[in-house]
Amino acid sequence: MKNQLIKLSPVLVAAVLMTACGRGPKETGRIYMPDMTYSNAYETYSASDVPNPDGPALSARKPVEGTIPRGWIPADEKVKTNEAFLMSYMAKNHFTHDAAKWQEEYDRAATTIKDPIEDSPEILAEGARLYQINCSVCHGAKGEGNGQIVELPDGKDGPFTARPPKYADRLPQIKDGNIFYSVSYGKGMMGGYGYYLNVTERWEVIHYIKNLAGIKAGAAGETKPAEGADKPANADKGPGPSKAGISTKPTDKAPAATGKTKNNSKGK
Repeated sequence: MKNQLIKLSPVLVAAVLMTACGRGPKETGRIYMPDMTYSNAYETYSASDVPNPDGPALSARKPVEGTIPRGWIPADEKVKTNEAFLMSYMAKNHFTHDAAKWQEEYDRAATTIKDPIEDSPEILAEGARLYQINCSVCHGAKGEGNGQIVELPDGKDGPFTARPPKYADRLPQIKDGNIFYSVSYGKGMMGGYGYYLNVTERWEVIHYIKNLAGIKAGAAGETKPAEGADKPANADKGPGPSKAGISTKPTDKAPAATGKTKNNSKGK
């Protein structure tokens, strides 16, 4: 009897295993551990039984206020230990992107944000690439405010009615922080690019447009006019500086002697 059971045991094991086989390729048959097959974990953003003080009881919770993604801040000690360099990476925790506070925050950016990136041919090359994709359609290939939707090839007005100022006229009057804030959150008719370009990419674009304006980059956070660059016409006159160190009076002006009457409300 014992020998017969031993001989039949492989048949019994095979029969048990066959019961787990389904009738079709998509049928699982009998499931030994259903909890492993059908997980009890919550699906992303599904309802949760755990109360959420922020609102709907979602399984995915909001991050703690002020959270910065891992790897967002460079490992460079010169950036991590310099508050002005670090500010552009932490801007979302210090600027509200509230239209009612735009001028106040724009002025504050001038004194709190500095360029953390050293200038190099590689930075300019990448800035040029990003500029052609995101900026040239309005600002023009050379930053003269004559992009293809502003000025048609025959010189007539394009469909966009807000002519950006020339970089050579505008950028020498403002600080790096002003430019970064405008690129990030927008200015006038120009929308912000903080949602499309990361911090490094925004600074690469800024390096490139300053180069177009004839502004020579020095050490990180410092700039100076390039040799032979034209001095802004209103550099020695105009309204006094505000408490943020720059004029709070609008300085955008329509291009002189172009015969165009477009509203100049776009640009850095």
